[in-house]
Amino acid sequence: MPYRFIPLFIFCAFAAALSAQPSRKIKLNPVTLGFDLPQSYKERTFIKGLAGFVNNIDQLEGAMILIEDNKTSVLTRFVRQDKPPVVSTTTSDVIYSAKIDSKFKFNGAYCIASTKVEKDNIYELIIKDVAVAFLPEDYIPYLEICKSSSNVPLETKKKTYYIRSAKLTTVYTRAYQKAGASSEISGMAFSAGGEVYSSTDQFKVDYIVSVDLVGMEKLLSLQNCNQLLNSEELARREKAEKARFDAARAEEERRSKENELREAKAQVEDLKKILTHNIERSENLQQQLREAQEHEKQALTQLNQAINQAEELGSKAQREQNDAENREIVIVTFKNKDGKALEIKSLEELSPEKLQELGFDVEILREKRR
Repeated sequence: MPYRFIPLFIFCAFAAALSAQPSRKIKLNPVTLGFDLPQSYKERTFIKGLAGFVNNIDQLEGAMILIEDNKTSVLTRFVRQDKPPVVSTTTSDVIYSAKIDSKFKFNGAYCIASTKVEKDNIYELIIKDVAVAFLPEDYIPYLEICKSSSNVPLETKKKTYYIRSAKLTTVYTRAYQKAGASSEISGMAFSAGGEVYSSTDQFKVDYIVSVDLVGMEKLLSLQNCNQLLNSEELARREKAEKARFDAARAEEERRSKENELREAKAQVEDLKKILTHNIERSENLQQQLREAQEHEKQALTQLNQAINQAEELGSKAQREQNDAENREIVIVTFKNKDGKALEIKSLEELSPEKLQELGFDVEILREKRR
């Protein structure tokens, strides 16, 4: 029968206070040892061979392990790549907190990290869960497990287990030594069973892993492996048929694209020929355009020259016409002393100046012919 313990009351006593008042007696209230672990904790499965997973318990779920003669071997792991284990952490789940002595039932058990209590010592023990990881039902790849277990002997199956979940637990321990009658008490102290125990140590921390195991036979008992394998075979055949269909469709698509490519190339070649012809034609047209523009330029120059010449000749003709129409009739009258007049129609016959020198009075009359 497990021992039953009463909750502990801890009182601190410091060496400085005791040394400062050596004659003063310090009264320590006694505590009763013996407080059983919770039943739910005692029912956990602790396996020493899994201690290496304390830093990555998320890599433990899905592992298939073989347990033979207290020896644990990790065989393989079955998890889905797209559905990793669900991991949660906590900092407040204290499972156990008490003081124990060497009579504690679980002394040396792995569930308290193999803590061994010496005969004259008392240990303060605090157990706390810090992380848990598990695989939901739909995360388990039963098909792969069925295929892998098909050739496993029955005796081996009975020793093979699948890890569904794992918990990481911290175990804090601190040792208290019995103080002699003449010993000075320092650090933390309390009395138990009429003796005084004290400690100046810090808590020692250990990490342990507990797991939820499911036997392979039990794991597959509700799974029809033959049906799963047949379904997988059917799915594989359907997949292969679909692959063949996709390949044939891809080949047909390839041929269609090749035809389109040939047509596109032919069109490109035709367009190249047309473009080459058009380029040559364009060059000829450009040459003709340049020549026409040059002719236009020359014609414009010649036109301007003809216009200028026409204007000049027109002006000249107009002047000559005006001269012809507006020709003056000059009549020179010579008068002698007797008053007789002599008319000369052309001044070229005799200039007035000369007539005046001869003593003639000269009168020049101009008449415009209309």
